[in-house]
Amino acid sequence: MRTNKRFLIAGGVLVLSMLACNLGKSPDPFVPVPPTVEQGWTQSAQETAAATVAPAIGDSSACANPYMPIITGASWSYKLTGPVSDTFTRSITSVEADGFADQDVFGTGVTRQSKWNCDNGNLVALNPADGGSSTINTEDYSVDFQTTALSGVTLPAAVNAGDTWDQTMTLEGSQTIKETVIPTKNQFSNTCKAIGVESVTVEAGTFDAMKVECLTVMDITVTMNNNPIQQNLTLNNINWYAENIGLVKTTTTGGGLDSMVELTAYNIP
Repeated sequence: MRTNKRFLIAGGVLVLSMLACNLGKSPDPFVPVPPTVEQGWTQSAQETAAATVAPAIGDSSACANPYMPIITGASWSYKLTGPVSDTFTRSITSVEADGFADQDVFGTGVTRQSKWNCDNGNLVALNPADGGSSTINTEDYSVDFQTTALSGVTLPAAVNAGDTWDQTMTLEGSQTIKETVIPTKNQFSNTCKAIGVESVTVEAGTFDAMKVECLTVMDITVTMNNNPIQQNLTLNNINWYAENIGLVKTTTTGGGLDSMVELTAYNIP
C-alpha cells in the first residue's frame, strides 16, 4: 500500500537528516525535503564562496572538530537532486560546553531541529542524557522523536584514511499527518570508513575533502490501527568533508532513494 510506504519512509528521512548526510530523498509528498534564499542567502553561491574565508578552528571546546565547524550562527546552503530536487539551509543555532543544536530549514517550509553531544571533538547526533529529541514541522506534517538508545559516534574528532567508526540509534515517537497521529519507531546502524582526501568540485567551489563511505541499515516500524508495519532500508552513502568548512557533498544510493546533496554557499563567523 502506497500510503503505508509514505509513513515508513517519512520517518526514515528524519534519521538520515540527523546523520548530517542525507535529507529529503523520496518523491513522496509527505517526505520532508530541503531551505533557500529566503533563509538569508542574499549573495549568489559564487559570491559567497569567494567572500568566505575558512577560519582556524581551535581545540579548546569539546565540540571542536576539524570537519564540522561548531560555531553559533554558522550556516551552509545545499541543493538536493534526485527523486526530489530542492534546496535547504543548515545552521548552528546554539553551542554549549558539551553540545550544540542545529536546524535545517527547507524550501518546502519544513524545519528540522536536533541536539548533538560533544566529547573532546567527537560529535554524536542526539544526546539521550537530557532526553535528546529531534523534530520536523510543516503545515500538515510533524515528527517528534525521542532517543531511547544510542551508542557510537557520528563524526570522530580525528579522521584519517583507513579509520572506521559506527553508530547505532533507536528513536521512538510519532508522526502527525493531517491530525492523524502515527506511533513510529526507527532503529538504525551506521558504519563508516574514511577513504582519503580527494579534490571535490561543487557550486560553492573546489575543496580538498575527506571521502567517507557509510552503510546505513534502517528498520522502521509504524503502527496504524493497532497493526505494526515494518520496512527495512539499506543505503550506501559517500560523504566529502572539507577541513574548517564541513560537509560539501553527499551521494546516496539504495532503496530507490538515489540522490545527491551539494554545497552551494556557506557562512562561518
